[in-house]
Amino acid sequence: MIKEGSFRPKRVSHLIQMEISRYLISELPEMVGFLTVTKVEMPADLKTATISVSVLEKNRRETVLKLLKKKAPYFRKLLASRLNLRYNPELIFVLDTSIDQVERIDQLLDLVKKNESDDKE
Repeated sequence: MIKEGSFRPKRVSHLIQMEISRYLISELPEMVGFLTVTKVEMPADLKTATISVSVLEKNRRETVLKLLKKKAPYFRKLLASRLNLRYNPELIFVLDTSIDQVERIDQLLDLVKKNESDDKE
């Protein structure tokens, strides 16, 4: 039998992801479409939330990450007013670079396809 507590971090992380996404749309409207909350991870004690964000513009990634880290206390306060949790989790923003890995894999697959078509000729 699965304990009920094992689903709580997943539910809370999903709620936090939704709320942070809403706040980012309202607080940083110029970044809509370029900034995405890809994942929120939380430990079982629910005291920290590691928020992974993806920024499409490579040259703005560090700037956006610094801004999010600076606004973390503000977002934490907003979450406290919206979510009814015993502990208000500390928010840790990190950069999600998985899109770069996907692009690299696509490039490699295109290279393999090109080499295969050159070999057939």
